[in-house]
Amino acid sequence: MSKMRSFHTISGKEGRLFLDGEELAYIKEFEATIEKNKSEVPIMGRRMQGHKTIGASGTGTATFYKVTSKFVRLMMEYVKGGPDAYFTFQAVLDDSGSGRGVERVTLYDVNFDSAKVAGLNAEGEALEEEVPFTFEDLDLPEELKEDFD
Repeated sequence: MSKMRSFHTISGKEGRLFLDGEELAYIKEFEATIEKNKSEVPIMGRRMQGHKTIGASGTGTATFYKVTSKFVRLMMEYVKGGPDAYFTFQAVLDDSGSGRGVERVTLYDVNFDSAKVAGLNAEGEALEEEVPFTFEDLDLPEELKEDFD
């Protein structure tokens, strides 16, 4: 086994995000997390609380530069009586300089929790939209190389 080298680290800038197959080039930051749901299990004779995993929950946040009204439209359609839309996200991380390969994480049944419907900024900074979401399943079809070269 070889040792860890600095060039093995993977740059988050070398990524892309797709929503139902459409690349979202205006993505600034993306994060998805799985949190285990646990119940407490008191055990006689132990002072420390036990825990039993009983499920999991997927949540995340995507931050976009404001270049489209896509998320406003999605929320407006729902509020005005339309269906609640579900999507598939695919995050692709491909830093060829790391020599680690490509990682593709696909999130299924993505549902947006909220979207900013209006925003102004007197300082002239680029406007951003933070869109929190939940997801119900995921897949990792190709894994990064586990051994260092």
